[in-house]
Amino acid sequence: MLSFLRRQKVRTKLQIVGFDTGNYLLLKQPNPRTDGSYADVLYEGNPVIVRLVLEGEAGECLAFKTKIRAVSNIPFRLLYLDYPKEIENRALRAQRRVRTHIPVDVTADGSQANTKKKLASGVIVDISSAGCRIVFKAQNKTGNVTHMNIKIGIGSGSQKEPLTLSGQIMNQRKELGMISVGVRFTDDEAHISKVFDHLLIDTEFEC
Repeated sequence: MLSFLRRQKVRTKLQIVGFDTGNYLLLKQPNPRTDGSYADVLYEGNPVIVRLVLEGEAGECLAFKTKIRAVSNIPFRLLYLDYPKEIENRALRAQRRVRTHIPVDVTADGSQANTKKKLASGVIVDISSAGCRIVFKAQNKTGNVTHMNIKIGIGSGSQKEPLTLSGQIMNQRKELGMISVGVRFTDDEAHISKVFDHLLIDTEFEC
């Protein structure tokens, strides 16, 4: 997320495509056809604030002030920012997540049985008692699933019935042909603890 000190209400999401440590960060400019024109704020010397969200065990938000070093339009629309001198960071999650590799089936959780439709098979890559992140292959028909209620089916091994967790998708990203979704669990603590016991996940590790 890029915001501008002189126009605080103007913000835009840009993709970082490269950097030279100590010298500059390289970002893609907004597409004027789909995102509109930012010509009044994207100019050399304009001070900006950059905010980045890093996924991981704790989840972090990084923020720093810098300024636009150069704007390039040919052959590609790129934006050069001065490399930050100071970076602030804070944890986004109260609980640390445990890295995992758990195969799952994700199903839309409708109020009626006939509305339950399998969305995808994927892998839980990190998990805590509050939620998890699931990664699966992107498909052409994949749309926006943010705020969708889902059921997560987990291979149960010796269990007769598969283990399940209920949740709501809070965010999604598409990267390198993969979809990554952040899920907030909606089950009660007792059920989550039971599932974690079967998966040999130590929730005390998160504290």
